[in-house]
Amino acid sequence: MLKYFICLLTLLLPWAAQAKLYKIIDDGGNITYTDIAPNLDAKEYKLEGINAINNPEYNMDKLSMVIPYVDEDGAMIVQGSVNGVAMRFVVDTGATLLAIPPVIAKRAGLYDVSSTTVIAQTANGQVNVPRVTIKRLTIAKVKQINIDATIQSVSTKDPELGLLGMSFFHHYKMNMDHVKKEIRLERK
Repeated sequence: MLKYFICLLTLLLPWAAQAKLYKIIDDGGNITYTDIAPNLDAKEYKLEGINAINNPEYNMDKLSMVIPYVDEDGAMIVQGSVNGVAMRFVVDTGATLLAIPPVIAKRAGLYDVSSTTVIAQTANGQVNVPRVTIKRLTIAKVKQINIDATIQSVSTKDPELGLLGMSFFHHYKMNMDHVKKEIRLERK
């Protein structure tokens, strides 16, 4: 009899130990869950069963990722890194590949004697540039591996400014919010 009581107690204990859960949405739209009531009028949030299959709230492939940008002279500039080397990029969805400036390419170890060259169309005409593969690319918190890029200067004013092209964006559906100054990406 004692065995059955212990078994029953073991099954019921997790149910009895569940805490109340509160959902808080701040003025910026950020959602936080807590077991401490933020105020006396707070409403309890009932957590339903979690089913990660076909549920966009728990399926990481369907969640959107946000990349903040700053507007500099009409250009969208985002922060990122190439093989761990920090740099800034101009967002250019009309560009096929990323363009990494030579000074960053050198620090990131992108120069390779076996690199092929491709013809790039620039504002000043066509140029031959090395085509390379970036091992690790991070833009805000979005990470990709083995991304095709070219090594070329993008700006005479900022020799460390790169170009973020479609070899990064083609994996995503993209929405731009110019009020919040953010690019929202969702996996295709």
